[in-house]
Amino acid sequence: SSSTQKGTNYSDYSGSIVEGYVNNYKTILESDYGVDVVEARLITYDELTSDEIGCSDTDYTCTGSAYPWIYSTSYWSGSANGTYYVWAIRSTGYFIIDADYILDDYFGVRPVIIISKSLF
Repeated sequence: SSSTQKGTNYSDYSGSIVEGYVNNYKTILESDYGVDVVEARLITYDELTSDEIGCSDTDYTCTGSAYPWIYSTSYWSGSANGTYYVWAIRSTGYFIIDADYILDDYFGVRPVIIISKSLF
């Protein structure tokens, strides 16, 4: 969100500033490269801690069995952690459990882009 939206629903990705950035990626892929984008969004906490990704929900790290691209940069997830915070991943391989709009200079956007199978 942003300092002007502080206090609004942090778990609401729809209409957020970050959603605008993710939609820009989708638009570029579709208009400039002709890619059929089925979905564009942020990765969720549940996806990060799944067996496929390999982050740990017990010690909040991603450096064990997770792919290095998961923690090679700092970015926002699409999952709220309580009323005022959002889960984020740090380039050190750790979750930030209390990330909020104040940290906007520290975290980027790494969207999940799902494309049509027809490309293959």
